[in-house]
Amino acid sequence: MIDLRFTARLAAMWAALLGGFVACASYTAETAAMREAFSRGDYDQALASLEKSGIKSRAQDRLLWHLESATILDRKGDYDQSRDLWLKADRIADELFTISIKKTATSFVVSESSTDYEGEDYEQVAIHSMLAHQFISQERLAEARVEARRINTKLSEINQKFNPDGKYRYREDAHARYLSGIIFEALGELDSAIVDYEKARVLYEGDFSGYVLGGVPSGVIQGLYRCLLLRGRTDRIGFVTNRYANILGSTRSAGKYGEFVTSGEIVVIHELGRVARKVAREEFLTIGDQLVRFSSPMIRPNPIQDLGTGVTLDSKGFIRAENTVYFDAIAKDSLENRRGRMIAKQMSRLLLKGQINYQARREFGPLGGLAANVLTLAAETADTRSWSTLPQAFYVTRVRVTPGTYNIIVRTNAQDRAMTVTVPRGGIQILRSFDR
Repeated sequence: MIDLRFTARLAAMWAALLGGFVACASYTAETAAMREAFSRGDYDQALASLEKSGIKSRAQDRLLWHLESATILDRKGDYDQSRDLWLKADRIADELFTISIKKTATSFVVSESSTDYEGEDYEQVAIHSMLAHQFISQERLAEARVEARRINTKLSEINQKFNPDGKYRYREDAHARYLSGIIFEALGELDSAIVDYEKARVLYEGDFSGYVLGGVPSGVIQGLYRCLLLRGRTDRIGFVTNRYANILGSTRSAGKYGEFVTSGEIVVIHELGRVARKVAREEFLTIGDQLVRFSSPMIRPNPIQDLGTGVTLDSKGFIRAENTVYFDAIAKDSLENRRGRMIAKQMSRLLLKGQINYQARREFGPLGGLAANVLTLAAETADTRSWSTLPQAFYVTRVRVTPGTYNIIVRTNAQDRAMTVTVPRGGIQILRSFDR
């Protein structure tokens, strides 16, 4: 006799498995129209497409809905609403940082896509990077500095929980330290600027070296040198000038103390491209009389398509920007760092699904077992959800000028924007730009 209670449980489980499969398979397709509109700069259409996608109504995708919506609104210039959504996204990520037992159990039995999307490590951190850049665009430097600080605070929290052995390279963000150093310098807090420039220098030459193109940015060294000179830190100036003579050659010859005091600087933070998206990696194994499917997400970093990024001044020509962070490389490492945790959960899930297949075969015969095996195979799909509107890379351009008003052209990946900038005596004017 068939156990009706088991039949009901099996039917419910199959429905859940199918639901998980459909949800995972549809996210990338559902957001395709949004991404296309976003890439061509049609932000109203991007918002409309995101609204139509159904992501907003799915509880497990609420973090992604906030992240994507906030980025589109930011590009549109609706800073208040954008910032509100990013801050809410940060709170959601914090809430999901420790996954509930109920949600974990569901992911064991169904699939990763059936659970709340928590955000990758780099995505949780990038919320604060984007907030810092947005505050910069509004000339709210004190608030930008707070967000830059939170980047490394968030990284510390993540690493304490998941990487206590300290082997994960993404433990501190060099771009955040560099950005913080620039802000401190602009605010006249030179001792704090020295601390952050120095930490950025060490990171760019150490653990962070794989996440930047071109090595330590010369702007880090020049900013550090200027602050050391203005503060009279002869104990460090010798080390910096000897180690980075190739970077500081022209700066030292032109940059006497008095000139550094009176001159100003234009700094532009550039955001380029879109971070690489996750794709599924599939493997099939035969265990006993069952076909087992291993499906996991992976990221293949894409080359940065920089068609020209920097600043043009009539008196100086075109000054090229320097790469300060390459998110594709961080995204790949972030995903690989948690692969062990993913495999452990997947093995537990496959064992449970194997029991479902076995029970189905016992209760319903070979065809029932085959049907269960096919459905569990279909549901075992990689979770390829991600923050698809996040930039691929950040760049920084630094141009030292005499005090005055300048007509400049800011170029970000061949997208030009004419601007008029007034630079005060000894001051730093920080700007933000993006390609789309």
